[in-house]
Amino acid sequence: MNWLSQGIASASALVIGFIWYGVLFKNVWMKSANMTIEKIKAGYHPALLYGLAYGLAFLVSIGLHRQIIRLHAAFNSVTEYPFFHGVSHGLWDAFIYGGVTTLVTNALFDQKGWKYILINMFYWIITLGVMGGIIGAMG
Repeated sequence: MNWLSQGIASASALVIGFIWYGVLFKNVWMKSANMTIEKIKAGYHPALLYGLAYGLAFLVSIGLHRQIIRLHAAFNSVTEYPFFHGVSHGLWDAFIYGGVTTLVTNALFDQKGWKYILINMFYWIITLGVMGGIIGAMG
């Protein structure tokens, strides 16, 4: 296992999250999640929050690695575009193995609105695609 690719893929989830939730959709996400700056400041300590987020992203990257590398080897498939091969696995995982399906199911039962669902859903689609691409490209 290429630990550097796992680390970079995991860090990409935090970088994409910062751009997604902190810049692009900050106000819409905060409103749809019923979140305020005060709630954020009163929440978990940032070191704990980001440490756990990184650790969980690392677990996701290990799952992606197993799927991308092992399936690649099992079927002896060679691709000229390993980044896009990894992206395809990341997107597959986003839709099938939990990112989107679990998120939408939970959000529906939690009575969250469609803005909340779409913002979070597309975060995971993009994030898992990028993570898979990194792992595919770096091995």
